[in-house]
Amino acid sequence: LAHVINKIHGERHMTFEESSISQWLYIQLKDKVDKLIICNPAYIAKKQGAKTDFRDALHLAQELRTNHLQPVFHDTGHWMEIRTTVSGYLDIVEEIVRFKNRLKSVFRAEAIQTDENSFYKNSSRVKEIKNPAAKFVAEKLFNQIEFLESEKEKYKEVFERNRKKYRPIRNLMTIPGISIIRANIIAAIICQPARFDNKHKFWGYCMLVRHIQISGGRIYGNKRFFGRRELRNVFLGAAENVMRLDGELRDRYDALRAKGADHKDAKINLARQIASIALCLLKNNDKYNENYSEYLKERKKLRKEFFEQSL
Repeated sequence: LAHVINKIHGERHMTFEESSISQWLYIQLKDKVDKLIICNPAYIAKKQGAKTDFRDALHLAQELRTNHLQPVFHDTGHWMEIRTTVSGYLDIVEEIVRFKNRLKSVFRAEAIQTDENSFYKNSSRVKEIKNPAAKFVAEKLFNQIEFLESEKEKYKEVFERNRKKYRPIRNLMTIPGISIIRANIIAAIICQPARFDNKHKFWGYCMLVRHIQISGGRIYGNKRFFGRRELRNVFLGAAENVMRLDGELRDRYDALRAKGADHKDAKINLARQIASIALCLLKNNDKYNENYSEYLKERKKLRKEFFEQSL
């Protein structure tokens, strides 16, 4: 492919759909073309007629020419390496949840209660199972969970090294509710905060907003913006933690509840506030403090005065 590209004279624009090898292709080809867009296939207009490789490639070229493609962010910096580590960690967490659910279902099938907090660490509970086959499965599931938990700790060690190495991760950890794991996830997925023009676009990327579908004055429902569910889970989890603490963010939640907002809406609003703060810290390389909103207003005022004086 690189050999074919080198034979093309003039300005070279290239596009292909997001896939499992997109990052590798991006690294290999980004310096060989003038413009490279890795597009989101979910936003490509469907073409009627027979589906062939040639027709698909021609359709992509036409969409690229008319600037109708929705690009997917790719980079070559160290944050993409951290993103790979974060992806592996989230996969392990997902597998642990799946094995734990399977283990509980084995016990429930034998009419054995599993309400204790340390159930997943208490492998001696398999003695309560009378069915030999179910007992064998439960033993293996306990072993698999133990192994995955040990692997999960290794990822946490990598996250700790990232904390010491990268200042943006340390800055994110100053926000209430943002642990070392959440800070690594946020920094890795965002990579370059400058690609978000404002907090509203970032909220959409975090899947913290819904868009109303309206036509002819009639509302047909709402739709969540296409984004990263990992960030949604991180900021909603941080909001849950903040609601158990005292401080400016908890006061914001209480104020929303006092105005009549229900728990769900107030929590999402709080998650948006935390997301806005995280984006601001990454853009300005700042640390969070309890009066951060006032600090931003004061800095904005100083910048305005400086701009007026320079005119």
